Amino acid sequence: MKTPRDVQAGPSPLTPEWRRWLVENLLRGTLPRELVAALEKAGVGAEDARRAVEAEQTEPFVAGALRAVGMQRKLEGLLDVYSELFQQTEGPPRVERHEALTPAVFFERYYFENLPVVLRHDWSASLEQEAWTPARVAALLGERAAKYACCVPLFDEPRWEPLVRGLASPRGYAAEEARACEPRLWWDPPAAEAPLRAARRNVLLAQVHGVRRLQLVPAFELRRVAASDEPGDAPLSLDVLLSPGELLLLPVGWWYGFTAPDGGVAVSFEAFALPEPNVTWDVDAEPQPSPLPPRD
Repeated sequence: MKTPRDVQAGPSPLTPEWRRWLVENLLRGTLPRELVAALEKAGVGAEDARRAVEAEQTEPFVAGALRAVGMQRKLEGLLDVYSELFQQTEGPPRVERHEALTPAVFFERYYFENLPVVLRHDWSASLEQEAWTPARVAALLGERAAKYACCVPLFDEPRWEPLVRGLASPRGYAAEEARACEPRLWWDPPAAEAPLRAARRNVLLAQVHGVRRLQLVPAFELRRVAASDEPGDAPLSLDVLLSPGELLLLPVGWWYGFTAPDGGVAVSFEAFALPEPNVTWDVDAEPQPSPLPPRD
């Protein structure tokens, strides 16, 4: 293996292997003086070590990458601050539950604050109870499809007509017209499991049958969710038990996974009783270019 002493022609006195090492550590946030010291320890002269670090810092592609990484590091630091503040609340972090919650408090304290909440609601009384039994829902799905968990739009196929007949949205929380709420049927066979996934919109989940055990991860844990394979840096997660007759607000940007030991049936709504019915986290949006540099 070449050593940093095997200098190359050009602005940097280092070999390509050592230049890659240098750029990688600059992008990791290592201080230039620490890199100079490491190079000197590896046998590079003090002047060559200083020149090598300066050369990489002034390379246009490295300078652009450092700027982008610097912004990412600032955003990650800000999310970590939100995480620290969230965990400083009185008692252990938890999802609050309410037997009665007015729509005004629901929106001000939870929806607009991007926080989950569980509340009891008599919404399911509007359903045709016989049509919504697990056995009837399984029959509508078909023997093969009913073996697997699914989440399907209720107004897209005529076969769901027995379920949408008389379907109403949770009054005061979701948009008044059920079709406008884009309701989805959540079907879970016994022992169903769903791994963590991101909520790209706010979702109001109404449990009809069965018990759903959810794991919720706050939006500010983005960095830790993305690096979940790294030991010792697991994201904060909150456990929620959702029973029939309960509604759960899944805030946009949060991650959620669940198990349904005995199976279950639920309905979700994605349009709320607001002038702007929802917001969307477009994780696949193409980034916009930064402003053009001045011409010579």
